[in-house]
Amino acid sequence: MRLRATVLVAALGGSLWLLTSVAHAQPPGYLDDLREVTGDREGGTLAAGASFRGVVVEGDTVGGGGQMSPVRTTWEPPACYFAPKWTAPEFKQWWTGHVLPMAGNMESPEFTSELTREHKKLYGPDGRHEDHNIARADDGTWWGVHINPNARGTQEAMACYLDESYVWVEHSDPPPPGPGVPDAAMLAELAYEHVDIPELSFEVSPADAQKVNLATWVWLPASELDPVSVTARLDGYANLSSTVTARPVSVSLDAGTADATVHAGPDGCAVSPAGVIGAEWTSARKGETPPCGVTYHRATHGGGGYELSATVTWEVSWEGSDGSGGDLPSGEFGSSQTVQVQEVQTIVR
Repeated sequence: MRLRATVLVAALGGSLWLLTSVAHAQPPGYLDDLREVTGDREGGTLAAGASFRGVVVEGDTVGGGGQMSPVRTTWEPPACYFAPKWTAPEFKQWWTGHVLPMAGNMESPEFTSELTREHKKLYGPDGRHEDHNIARADDGTWWGVHINPNARGTQEAMACYLDESYVWVEHSDPPPPGPGVPDAAMLAELAYEHVDIPELSFEVSPADAQKVNLATWVWLPASELDPVSVTARLDGYANLSSTVTARPVSVSLDAGTADATVHAGPDGCAVSPAGVIGAEWTSARKGETPPCGVTYHRATHGGGGYELSATVTWEVSWEGSDGSGGDLPSGEFGSSQTVQVQEVQTIVR
């Protein structure tokens, strides 16, 4: 069992009951922790694990690549949202195996008695949701409030709690209105946090050691620049979803030293009409300035080398199943490699 301070919010007959304990014991396998996001935020980098509870995320999700760092924005994913939380059997187990036993251990007999009466009124044989809707388990799910782990303990995270903090929603019904109820735009934001940007491999020429004052050509072929997409939908409610697509649009180069000239446009090395960034060097281009590349002016002389990095900017857009859509913050993701720079050898006769 795990101990933690918590405030448990339960909706009973339209009234908001607060069950507060200083040391709240969670039984093993506590339902509210199932399939919950695990993650953190380091600087501007979004790092998240499995899908949000109640929301299914599919597509190019976090795997062998990495997360984008949002640029030119103060965007944050939602602090809380209202979404599918329990099946009918899970909801019954939560009440009978956790809430009611915990209430029985409280020091207020009046409160315990009132909670028990309200539970019977709602979920008893004559209640509006008899036996927690076990007989209708295939028809819908219980919705509740979900908290973004990065926002726990904040005022924003409590904004989604309603007078009815738990609501039964049929699979055939649209999401109920209210603060924090996911719409297509919110699903897009949740999907954005799970976009997995592949590790890109950029080509350079010369392929081995670079030469002082000889241009290094840098390019990424079209095969490295495919867009990536992630779709978020409500668990059991496939009629509402959003797909986020990230497309690479440019590369910015860092030579790793001030003793170099970077060759690029005003906004970096842009994707060409042919779908590539930069251009592959061939002997026919000898003496030309590369559209994307670096010219080093000082040799490394056997030292540690220069760290040549390429950072790709990805434009991100989203499209909802209801026809809505728009843009999300652009993202950056980069890679680097160490290069050695040699002096050009000349023969004096």
